[in-house]
Amino acid sequence: MKKRIGFIICFLVFLLGIDYLFFRKIQFLLPNESPWNTNHFFNFLYEYERIRSLPKTKKRIIIVGSSVAYYSIDAKALEKVLFEKYSLDVDVFYLAYAGNSPLYVYLLLGWLEPLAPDLVVYPVNFIDYRLHRTYVLFPEGRNDTVEESVMVQDALTFTEAPQSLWVFPWETIREVGSAMDMETFSRYLVSSAFHFYRYKDIFEQNLQNLFQHRFGRNTSYHSYMGVSIPEGVNGLGWTGKQFSFFPTKKMEEKGFWLEVTEFLLSGSTCQIEFSNGETKQIVELNQPRWTKIQLDPAFFRAKKQITATLARVWYAHEASGAYLDYHWDPMGVRLEQTFGLEKPKNGVQYIREPRTEDFRYSGMDDETYTRYFYYRLLEGLEKRPGIGYLVALKNAKERIRNEKFRPIFHFDYIQKIADHFRNRNISFLLINNPENPISLRWYEGSDWYKDHLQYLQSLESGSVHFWDIHNALPMQGFSDFHHFTYVGMEQMNSIYAERIGNLFPK
Repeated sequence: MKKRIGFIICFLVFLLGIDYLFFRKIQFLLPNESPWNTNHFFNFLYEYERIRSLPKTKKRIIIVGSSVAYYSIDAKALEKVLFEKYSLDVDVFYLAYAGNSPLYVYLLLGWLEPLAPDLVVYPVNFIDYRLHRTYVLFPEGRNDTVEESVMVQDALTFTEAPQSLWVFPWETIREVGSAMDMETFSRYLVSSAFHFYRYKDIFEQNLQNLFQHRFGRNTSYHSYMGVSIPEGVNGLGWTGKQFSFFPTKKMEEKGFWLEVTEFLLSGSTCQIEFSNGETKQIVELNQPRWTKIQLDPAFFRAKKQITATLARVWYAHEASGAYLDYHWDPMGVRLEQTFGLEKPKNGVQYIREPRTEDFRYSGMDDETYTRYFYYRLLEGLEKRPGIGYLVALKNAKERIRNEKFRPIFHFDYIQKIADHFRNRNISFLLINNPENPISLRWYEGSDWYKDHLQYLQSLESGSVHFWDIHNALPMQGFSDFHHFTYVGMEQMNSIYAERIGNLFPK
């Protein structure tokens, strides 16, 4: 009996050791080849481990929050402006990911202590409070009367907050475990104990990336991470009528892949011409599929830029199926994910690069933008179920303007976050971040909006600061209700820098 118990104990120790060694340590030593705005939770964990491993040699600013935060501030650009204009030599880091609500920012606070931040910045917007969920769950319900415990339960569902199980299982149990049913509690307990269970759905994506980038075609991906294309490329890798690039040894040996759609072909072939001014090659595209391109060897005799020109383009709003999208950008072909690179990029989990959709509103007047806004974001729900959350947000803003402000649940956690930093005398900047003037009009003039601002303002004291800049950016700086385009982010950079710079003693 003693031998059997000893064997079980040894097996459990071995299992926990392997679990900790591989899933907690080794996987974060591998290069991270998941691009910005993908594989959110692995990128977050990878970035946390990276920051924790760095010796602190400068003051640290850490930006927390949701996609509202990481679409708003360029960390490196902010560092540069703070140094040049305010003589502040600081490191700026992100610890933000999509869908991160105040509850989970609160659960993150214990993780921040080893990083020793000198300032924590938290930009928030309406989406972060998850208030639209009340109307999704209760079509006739109201946020000023809904039962808070029901919203807590909803926030713990895997669909609404996978990070609670993947990133913060133990912290979630400690905070709201009493609100869980036994099945949910058991899942969180197992996730807390075993890293292989906790990370099973997120770590494999990076392994797939590593394998694909070295041995695959790189034709299955969510976000483009190849070379910069002078004429521009969109976030999914689609070009316009032209795209330029430099030849590489990898291209010479293996060629490269382009996706061709039936909408480009329009029932016939489409020519694509490659030229560097000396050599010219014409390829007939005749099948709607990923097509391998092998360039003429003459292109590789000199490292001269090659320009590819398509005979025509297609438009996503005229397409169907997976290619349907409500925008008016001319589309060409899709590039493979690591196009033009000899080696894939790594460590770019929080580095944002400009894409063609970031510039589509430049120079657009308010009337045209407004018409485009409604068309692109809110029309065609039956064909585009993915915009359902935007429709729900619009409905929520229009309904909440007739309600009284009630600071429950996520607002309670903002209070707890503020108290945490105040009690430790760590500078904390809470920002009511800019919102698109169009969606802002739906509820800005209401008592609810005014009272919610007063509540956030009331949190300011000691080391806690509040900053309301909800109308600081014109509509052309937004890609939707609350996310900045790259151009909008650049416009806001100096504004953030001035406020942040003034928080440090001169």
